[in-house]
Amino acid sequence: MKIKYLLIVIGSLVSLSVKSQTTNIPPGYAVVVGAYSVNQQGLANKFKKHVNNLGYKAESGLSSRGTLIFVYTDHTQNFKEALTKMRDLRGQTDFQDAWVHVSTAHSGEVTHKKAENEPEEVTKAAQSNKAEPMEIVKVEPVATNDIEEVSPVLKEEVEQPDVTVQPEEELVVEKDDRFNVLFNLVNAVNNEPIQGEVQIIDSERSKLLETAESGKFTPIDDPKNRTGELIILADIFGFRKLQKELNYYKPFEYAADIGLDSTENGAVLNFNLVRYHIGDIVTMYNVFFFKDAAVMRPESKYEVLSLLEMLNENKDLKIKIHGHVNGNNAGPIISVEGNNFFSLSDNNPKGFGSAKELSKQRAEVIRDFLIDNGISPDRMEIKAWGGKRMLYDKNSTQAKYNVRVEIEILEE
Repeated sequence: MKIKYLLIVIGSLVSLSVKSQTTNIPPGYAVVVGAYSVNQQGLANKFKKHVNNLGYKAESGLSSRGTLIFVYTDHTQNFKEALTKMRDLRGQTDFQDAWVHVSTAHSGEVTHKKAENEPEEVTKAAQSNKAEPMEIVKVEPVATNDIEEVSPVLKEEVEQPDVTVQPEEELVVEKDDRFNVLFNLVNAVNNEPIQGEVQIIDSERSKLLETAESGKFTPIDDPKNRTGELIILADIFGFRKLQKELNYYKPFEYAADIGLDSTENGAVLNFNLVRYHIGDIVTMYNVFFFKDAAVMRPESKYEVLSLLEMLNENKDLKIKIHGHVNGNNAGPIISVEGNNFFSLSDNNPKGFGSAKELSKQRAEVIRDFLIDNGISPDRMEIKAWGGKRMLYDKNSTQAKYNVRVEIEILEE
């Protein structure tokens, strides 16, 4: 009996030692190519080295509950980018079952409001805890075939967890059928339709399965997990995130609770989205800038137009635009030429300035675009941070996410 307890204690110490050596995956979306139990640190490192030798920058980190070590090649704050990278890996490599892991604390919404004289240590502490819990992740040991096929080189060495498959005869949706759903996104204030995409997530493995456009019927594939549980997440800029739980096998069991209607063409899942409230600070993840420039890339236009629509909808709304860059080094600054907010040419003024000045001009270019489209200047404030509130180390693989613009709601 003493030997048994001693083995348990040793096993616990080994697990704690591994967790102390391996950090959690940062908030966001990671493209995972391998999964290992926490006592297989050596195998995870071996596989990570193998992936690096193939020409990919591999990292490893603990799952949300610390029960698994994931080896991943990419990490991003943008789920579309993660999905693209996952598809590229599947199409160009042997990682046919690469998948997107959704971190438990995505940094999409921030409620911390920093005072002008707040100490830097307090700011960093608040920054690390600023996101609302998504409550969408229920990390369990991944299915046997996922572990085997994700890590083909080392599959014979990976511990195989038990998997219980729900009997087919108990399912409401036939195995080979696909469930057609129309995701109906509407503005809760005026009932106007909202164009955007929803994320369909396997809640058992916190795995992003696919994205679907609103306003049209989309066939959803069987997630082939143990329960059929899915999370449908609507994360549209200008509106607070809203998620709903849907069971693929028994979709209409709680239809009234989740706003699911049945039609002859399929199901309609309704989302009534509400605007941001006072104190909310949200990141414009789809606003990008040319290098060393306070000029937006063309793909930024959609999200800036969404901000314009939000300001037009509520005339009492006032905002503060926060500009952030990576690091605090001074460097060249290319400024906007006229009202060409989304294009760069040889005519753009070129100068030199501090990181704070660059972040200021980037915030100002969004303000100027809004003014150019009829928004009164007195409804907007500017805050330039330079590199004082970076999310990641300036030399890390995630450093690009330090370059961002955030919108704070001051009045509504």
